Amino acid sequence: MQSGLAFIQRLRPALYALLVGSALVSFWATSETVGPRMPPWASAVAPVLFGAFLLIFAVYRLALIRARHYPSSTGLFQIGLGALVFVLLLPSTRRAIATRAKFEDTSGDDVAELMNSLDPRVRALAAEVAGDRDQGPRYGAALLERLADPDARVRSKARAALTRLLGSDLAAGLSDDAALARLRPELASRGWLRPAP
Repeated sequence: MQSGLAFIQRLRPALYALLVGSALVSFWATSETVGPRMPPWASAVAPVLFGAFLLIFAVYRLALIRARHYPSSTGLFQIGLGALVFVLLLPSTRRAIATRAKFEDTSGDDVAELMNSLDPRVRALAAEVAGDRDQGPRYGAALLERLADPDARVRSKARAALTRLLGSDLAAGLSDDAALARLRPELASRGWLRPAP
């Protein structure tokens, strides 16, 4: 047993190297300030490095726990925390977090709220403004709702805003209901609709 622990303890430098490597790659892959941005495939390197670290770390900690050289509650907590960090490093988790962040309200931005106004003139103006905003895609769901608005002016402004945001009129010649059915999957494929909670 002691020889096994000695072998695992010799892996400590590898543990530190994997941990530091995964941290650097993760930071570099998501930062705009550290030189040129890494290619998209490189974002998968961080979880691979951290996964290797976590595997070796878990074996090391479990061996210490089994030999009664380390408290089991602390060791298991550290392994669980490492597993959580691993999940957060996965590209799919990062994409989900980034997509949700696109829909977070920013201070002073009332456009989405104004699109729900009782006054149709206010709804029409808000829909028009949404089509000219830099963050226009975040209003995709609200603009789709306005395609079913009882007021024709609001529907028209919402369609025009979506056309500007999409770069072309993907629902040309269609009724508002048909346009809604055509545009919903397109906006969903672009990640413009709020993800389900």
